[in-house]
Amino acid sequence: MNKSKIEWTDYTINPVKGLCPMACPYCYARAMYKRYKWDETIRFVPAVFNDIPKLKAGSRVFVGSTIELFGEWVDPAWMMLTLERVRAHPELTFIFLTKKPQNLINFSPFPDNCWVGVSATTDDMLSSVILYLHNIKAKVKFISFEPLCYMAILKGE
Repeated sequence: MNKSKIEWTDYTINPVKGLCPMACPYCYARAMYKRYKWDETIRFVPAVFNDIPKLKAGSRVFVGSTIELFGEWVDPAWMMLTLERVRAHPELTFIFLTKKPQNLINFSPFPDNCWVGVSATTDDMLSSVILYLHNIKAKVKFISFEPLCYMAILKGE
């Protein structure tokens, strides 16, 4: 677990580690895996939850900041174990963000202390994101436009 400089979260936690196959061209984590020669093997690391009980009530924890947790490469059992840990800490808010909204339904309904978001990376994706989120049961659902500057460059703006 790491203290975060991201303004909308307090901490990041990565129960699934490894080089993300999404290969987003603007991904900071992918560059770090390559630069520091981190282990690229996709694996579940439940020990990252050990410090969760030490967090102050009300803390926001971004889960999966370095990998797409809802990709086909993540064992559904790992996600179920992650959600069990989330349920065990209702005093915290856990934030999930995906570019694979079609897979969210496999874990819905989400615990009440989850915020579930989908990244829209193109105008076309925005339409489908709204439809996918409509069918997801979560107390808080949101759309992230990512990356705004990258989208504007692609459109020539």
